[in-house]
Amino acid sequence: FVPVQKHSSAIGPTKWQQNRKKNNQEYQYLHLPDGDNGDGVKNPYPKEAVPDKFWAQRKRLFSRYDEGIDIGGENDSEMWYSVTPESIANHIAQRMVKMISQSRMNGGNIDTASDDSNNIVLMDLFCGCGGNSIAFARMNSREDNSSQSVKVFAVDNNLPRLKMAAKNAAVYGVDRCSIVFVHANAIEVLNCYRHGYKTKDEENNENYISSVKHGQLQTCSGYKVGGVELLPDVLDGMFLSPPWGGLSYDDAGQYNPMESIIIKSNIIQGHDTLKQQVEGKFMNINGGELLGLAANAVLDDTNSKGLLAYFLPRNTNGVILGQIAVSSGVNGRFEMEQNVVNGKVKTITAYFCRYLHQP
Repeated sequence: FVPVQKHSSAIGPTKWQQNRKKNNQEYQYLHLPDGDNGDGVKNPYPKEAVPDKFWAQRKRLFSRYDEGIDIGGENDSEMWYSVTPESIANHIAQRMVKMISQSRMNGGNIDTASDDSNNIVLMDLFCGCGGNSIAFARMNSREDNSSQSVKVFAVDNNLPRLKMAAKNAAVYGVDRCSIVFVHANAIEVLNCYRHGYKTKDEENNENYISSVKHGQLQTCSGYKVGGVELLPDVLDGMFLSPPWGGLSYDDAGQYNPMESIIIKSNIIQGHDTLKQQVEGKFMNINGGELLGLAANAVLDDTNSKGLLAYFLPRNTNGVILGQIAVSSGVNGRFEMEQNVVNGKVKTITAYFCRYLHQP
């Protein structure tokens, strides 16, 4: 059984909707043609590649879109419906940094893997064009976060997208030392860690690391871009935002990560990488198995150290996610937070860690 407790804010319509109803305010929005959001700029892309509704919301995705932001075009339109809206990305970044900071101060002890209490190491495992990675790195410029230094490792298996993310980070003025871009497979990276530490003494680990194809170190927009050799020795937190299975995720009723999220990898637990590469075999990792691998990589056995955030569609079935967490070996409770923009629930973020709000 998975016990569920709902916070009062998650019951019924949002406060924004309640206030509009109370004041007898009706929606007065009128969608303009060709993705025009009121600034007179029409969608320059084919509608089958970038639908008008995505173009119209481009400044919700990146407020500085007009300053040179790259989300991809008709040749790679997936980022238009995959990138986290900026307001949500900023909120998640603030929550994760705050939870890690509060966990460290719990009882006066440093309660994370990092030995430096002033340095927080975060990993964005599916970076894409950089929405969340940029939000994490921008925490360094917040006045209320002056005592904390956030270091971000942005991982993606698509090099052109990593270069887009680096370009976008430059638009936001992210310090070149605050973010590192790693070209690697997500499962490959997860197998490099256990309980927040890079594995160094496991059997066959040296053969495993040497069998992984390292990326050529390069610089893009002033940021380091390379392979697994750039990974940090310790992790304090990890953010998961895997592909949800295309635009049809919202039509599935109750979303099940085990059925809809599929990550291909030629690396499995046991590090039999060389054999798999020779035989050309690939393994499919579903959303539940991904959660288990990520929890093992960044959390300890009691959830007393580390932080894991799982970004999921708004129609995710919480009970199923709880069952997945239990079967994946994740201990303790977790929080499912509804991310609301303009009164509408857009996404859900599930937080797994010791320091959570009491319902």
